[in-house]
Amino acid sequence: MSSTTTTTPALPSVVASWVDQLGDADASRLDAHALVELITAIERLKAAGAAVQASATTALLDRQLTISDASASADESGDVAKRRRAAVRRSVGAQVALARRVSPHQGGRHLGLAVALRDELPELGAALRRGAVSEWKATLVARETACLNPELRRAADRELADQYAGLGDRALAAAATRIAYRLDPKQAVARDAKAHHDRRVSLRPAPDCMTYLTALLPVMQGVAVFAALQRHADTVFAAGDERGRGQVMADELVARVTAGAAPAETSDDADVSELPTVPTGVDLTINLVMTDRTLLDGDTEPAVVVGHGPIPARLARHIIREAPETARIFVRRLFTDPTTGGLTHADPRRRRFGHLDRQFLIARDQTCRTPWCDAPIRHADHIHPHAADGPTLLDNGQGLCARCNLTKDDDGWRTTGTGPTTVVTTPTGHRYRSVPPEPPMSAPGGSPLDQQAGPVSAT
Repeated sequence: MSSTTTTTPALPSVVASWVDQLGDADASRLDAHALVELITAIERLKAAGAAVQASATTALLDRQLTISDASASADESGDVAKRRRAAVRRSVGAQVALARRVSPHQGGRHLGLAVALRDELPELGAALRRGAVSEWKATLVARETACLNPELRRAADRELADQYAGLGDRALAAAATRIAYRLDPKQAVARDAKAHHDRRVSLRPAPDCMTYLTALLPVMQGVAVFAALQRHADTVFAAGDERGRGQVMADELVARVTAGAAPAETSDDADVSELPTVPTGVDLTINLVMTDRTLLDGDTEPAVVVGHGPIPARLARHIIREAPETARIFVRRLFTDPTTGGLTHADPRRRRFGHLDRQFLIARDQTCRTPWCDAPIRHADHIHPHAADGPTLLDNGQGLCARCNLTKDDDGWRTTGTGPTTVVTTPTGHRYRSVPPEPPMSAPGGSPLDQQAGPVSAT
């Protein structure tokens, strides 16, 4: 006698009820053994949930591609069809990003992983469904085997199947890389040659008013740069320098790139006057968003450096006051209205998104206005499209990254509202509200608490 098993769809309401149950769970009453078992079970649940998300992602892609294909012209050329389907894929990636509350770049990565798990890495997909491998490990394997054609990628998947559960992140990625290089050495060389063209330098914020300056370089160049800095550190140590090796290397990197003297060692106390400022001989424009009281009255409300984030009020005043005369520095001070808290217009006389208006939008929005994107602003966009008679006014402007600006024009997407509040509607009818980050706002009245550095006059 045979029996038939029916698979019940994981409805959103059912999954939401699981979230509520887990939110009410109290693990503190379990013994040590049960606590470890719970941690393991939750990790498996996360992996299995990621597998279901991947399945839902590919189903969404298939459904929207089918709708797009059905509405396409019968005489559509191959190139046009390719571009149309690429736009649908980009749109689905953006919808996944909004649904998962991540950036569009991450949404596209999740989409690519979902398609790979279904079509080319079935063993990895099975390991994810049973909770034997995390979503991040699956992403690493998919990334390292992406250079292979579908048949070879499936072969690599079969070879790695027994290793998915037992290897750590780096070891699994290395194993996938070795297999990919062995299965298709010619493509591996081509991939390395292409990667050479992707070399770049990037900057991202770090805690405590620091930044991560990252250089993506070919391996020999990267090793050579690091070795040169190490040799300099060895020489400095031999002369009795008391700085740490990392400090010496960082200072020398700044000195060589800016062609200036290495910054002096600072003390460990909290005196802001000891902090380094703009390197000598450097041309620099800083968009510094602050309140008038922060600049003029010693207030403690933090300022915002566009592209980095909040900085202490005293450091903002220090940057303005202590820039060396030999450095040509322009600090564009953008004040917040003391009554409304809104950002004051950078240049109220201009109606087009010229340079000053663009700088205003960048300063107001700080990063791409698409929820959870956080990418640098590349385009000054019309919320109500210019092609549909949208006015070129700041109330109709927002800062977007290039990817989100392209997605905004895809079929089924709609943005409404004004600069202070916009609503993004996706092709499935989901709505996401977007507002700029709150600008600095000094507390009304009261006496400033941070007078040690003294007020700075506006010039």
